[in-house]
Amino acid sequence: MRLKRSFAGGVACIAVLASLSAAQGSAFGGSTLNDPKGPVPYARQVSTSSTRRTLSGTAPEWSRQGTQVHDDRSITATLILREDTSSSQLTSLRAWLSSQGLTVDRIHQNISALGISGQRSDVAQAFDTTFVQRRHEGRQAVAPSRDLSVPADLSMVQSVAGLVDTDAALPATTASPAQRSTQGNAASTQVSDDCAAYWGEKLSSQWPTSVNVTYRSNALCGYGPEQLRAIHELPASATGKGSRIAIVAAYDDATVEANTNTYFAKVGAQTFRSGQYTHHAPDSPDESRCGGSAAWTTEQHLDVQAAHAIAPDADIEYWGANDCSTNSLYLRILDAVESPSTPDVISLSFGAQEELDTDGDRALLNRVLVEAGSRDISVFASTGNDGDYTNAGDHQGEADVASPASSPYVTAVGGTSTGLNADNTIEVESGWETQTRFARNGAIIPPGFIYGAGGGESKYYTRPTWQKSLSKSGNGRLLPDVSSLADPNTGFTVYSPSDGTVEYEAHGGTSLATPMVAATVAVAKASSGVKVGLATPYLYSMAGSQAIRDVRPASAATWYRRGADTGQLWLETLYMWDVKPQSLQSSEGWDPVTGLGVPTGAAFLKQFGAQR
Repeated sequence: MRLKRSFAGGVACIAVLASLSAAQGSAFGGSTLNDPKGPVPYARQVSTSSTRRTLSGTAPEWSRQGTQVHDDRSITATLILREDTSSSQLTSLRAWLSSQGLTVDRIHQNISALGISGQRSDVAQAFDTTFVQRRHEGRQAVAPSRDLSVPADLSMVQSVAGLVDTDAALPATTASPAQRSTQGNAASTQVSDDCAAYWGEKLSSQWPTSVNVTYRSNALCGYGPEQLRAIHELPASATGKGSRIAIVAAYDDATVEANTNTYFAKVGAQTFRSGQYTHHAPDSPDESRCGGSAAWTTEQHLDVQAAHAIAPDADIEYWGANDCSTNSLYLRILDAVESPSTPDVISLSFGAQEELDTDGDRALLNRVLVEAGSRDISVFASTGNDGDYTNAGDHQGEADVASPASSPYVTAVGGTSTGLNADNTIEVESGWETQTRFARNGAIIPPGFIYGAGGGESKYYTRPTWQKSLSKSGNGRLLPDVSSLADPNTGFTVYSPSDGTVEYEAHGGTSLATPMVAATVAVAKASSGVKVGLATPYLYSMAGSQAIRDVRPASAATWYRRGADTGQLWLETLYMWDVKPQSLQSSEGWDPVTGLGVPTGAAFLKQFGAQR
């Protein structure tokens, strides 16, 4: 019989069919078939059919033109199979793959998928395609030039994921301008002497008279762990004890625990107890891609330190992927899902434009997320720091949203700009969409947009039930769902390696907001003991209540002066809040910057999951 896995209740319920039980002869139940090197009768040719079946959506639309690739490197991919695939069908499939020179590396039993590898030329021949190289959305990419196909009698194959080869997924962390030097993205060790410890603690006398805003402050130096909890207004007794937070990103830095303990001890916050933090390093990290591990270490430190700040008693596990490819990252999420130490939440602070994923990639992602939900795991993903991806700043594409946040099986997290008073109460809060101006005369610094939370409407996913009442045009899934602190000018101080030394730096981005929201939900689960998978329907059921703080535009800006040694053409800059530098702006109720708003306080801890 088929097993129905339901992981959302209350306002909506998603039911997903799981694989057949072993008693029904499923190919994914036997110990022999779980061994990729088991006794399978490999034949040079399995299919005698002269016809082939096209796997639609396995090549992106933008790859129709490009330069053919002739290098024959080894590549990996994931075959998405029918959930009712039988043992005999799997045997035939494996025999065909072997006849094509391809190897089955792993059987993903719970999501009915096969991990395969082989030379690119063998993959192209087996699936009747070619690979082309072209530049797309500012990135060099190799992708199939046309949709893949398989022999018609291999009816169990539904799609293929992981064949778009590009360093697309990026960490969604953004440093405060106080931390930037003239050396590219190198972080400066010099913290500005005019940054403010809290909102309004320092205010420049050089504020231009032409820019009149209600709330003003010098850019903040960076909040600490106590301030992060204050943003979600968490009671002192709510510490996440008994919960587990998983974080997935690329690579792994073994110094995270020690650096976190150094930082938290210095500010009087709770350090990790023995065994509270564990990390799972990738088995074959590829340092030649994605900027290598050095480009992801700040992300890892930010995620871990933010999650630990929100939930100081929660266990935290980090899962590092071999690189930033979708295939590697999505399967690493599956590793976290299938871990014996089942997490309560998973935080994903990475992403890329959703059009870079193929239908096969989306199928793989969604099967992983559905499996997570079936195990009462709530997954959260950042919406990115590029706003709507339009032609503002260095972005030249059309409006787009980020994946994996665009999947309806994940909770998408947007961002806020939040100014706290000296007593940690909120003085001002707005959506995180930032316009830059010359502070000496108030003129816009072209093109105006510098960074902001991603949001908008998906082109690939229809609107889920819990968003039907939003009364927005279109019928696509809307992003984000909720939000938290993301503006680096009101950001979080992170203690992480930079240019060979460990430094304190202020960071933001939806990379910060995502572990904050995920950890807050982990605290809620620990407080009530509720078992919930997909969190999004429950969040929408709380819209308009005290459990979620609505975020609206505020007349606010921060002022920052760079040092003369930075070599910048302008030293003083104003960062204007939420003035719609692109198409996105916060508003009353749901909006494409902050979603429903910020999960807040004892009301959220009490109400989350109560509608089950």
